[in-house]
Amino acid sequence: MYYLLLSQYSQGIIRSKISGSAQPGLKSDFIRHFPITLPTSIIEQSKISEILLIMDYAIEITKDLILKQCQVKTGFLQDQLTSGIDENGQIRNSNSHKYKHSPFGPIPEEWEISTLERISHRITSGSRWWAKYYSDIGAKFIRIGNLTREHINLKLDDIQHVHPPVGSEAQRTALEYGDLLISITADLGIIGVVPVDLGESYINQHIALVKLNKEIVNPWWVGNFLSGTEAQKQISMLNESGAKAGMNLKTIADFPIILPKKSEQDEIAEIIRQIDVQIQTKKEYLAKLQRLRFGLMQDLIGGRISVLSILTQIRG
Repeated sequence: MYYLLLSQYSQGIIRSKISGSAQPGLKSDFIRHFPITLPTSIIEQSKISEILLIMDYAIEITKDLILKQCQVKTGFLQDQLTSGIDENGQIRNSNSHKYKHSPFGPIPEEWEISTLERISHRITSGSRWWAKYYSDIGAKFIRIGNLTREHINLKLDDIQHVHPPVGSEAQRTALEYGDLLISITADLGIIGVVPVDLGESYINQHIALVKLNKEIVNPWWVGNFLSGTEAQKQISMLNESGAKAGMNLKTIADFPIILPKKSEQDEIAEIIRQIDVQIQTKKEYLAKLQRLRFGLMQDLIGGRISVLSILTQIRG
């Protein structure tokens, strides 16, 4: 009965019975006249329920694994972005290594303190009034919705395309591999790094573009550092006062950054990348399980496939 009432068929009936505008609700006697279609065999009902319960269990286990990996990443980021890895591959600590003061608290003595301006070739922001260049195909137009706080990779499932104007304005805001992106209005300080395979792309006026000097910094180190807890605290305090949230380019340029040696940046960035890949793989698997569970529920509850055929496939 639980899965029957969750099915599209039953949910459609329930929605059709909802009445009232100020306080939508169901009448107390609606359940008395609710149409039910179910197998006459209690054994078949039980087997259908068993299959769907197994799917639900697999989904919950996968959600727990994703949550645990996200917690591992958070802890790893906290350690690596403030202590790093020593020459023996171990996380540094104050008992065995010397530390010094930084705007983000104690850091290893050998790390440098710099600013985004010093480690970049150029800092700018996207152009206004590009809506007139929108198109169904063409170059990608990156907006704040393409950034996420879950990681520093771009979200490209909902992308706007443009035919950019010819001239210096398009050249100024064109994206390249390893560019750092920072949201500077609305939801401030969301970080992204441009991947190698993005293709021709531009940004809108709500995003700052930092052309990092890739000879001295790893863009993924910088991106992960800025998305970490301590840097995000600093970003929230640097928000310009006023009714509308925002940060200017001078604020971005002056923002402090801590830098291990380039080789250590590379090593830490790669470990974080691997963790992100593992999390993303499990999220894709979760989405696949949820689609399979949804399809099975509709097919089994609706009688479009028999439980015997499913059990035969599982045993096979």
